[in-house]
Amino acid sequence: MLDRVGEMVSLVLGALAVGYLFYEIERRRRRLHDLWDVLDGEDAVITAVLEDMVESGELLPYTKATLA
Repeated sequence: MLDRVGEMVSLVLGALAVGYLFYEIERRRRRLHDLWDVLDGEDAVITAVLEDMVESGELLPYTKATLA
């Protein structure tokens, strides 16, 4: 009986450790995403289309921007 309880406790603790690992990875990914403003799939497609429009001459690049 005591062996079964020990196995269950080990299983629960292992599941919690794996769950925390996934939580920590997602938290750090979100933090880096917010910090570096990484483009996701949809944003990357829009950016590519805008770059193509600038290259074809449909749009002119904005050159009056200054870096802070």
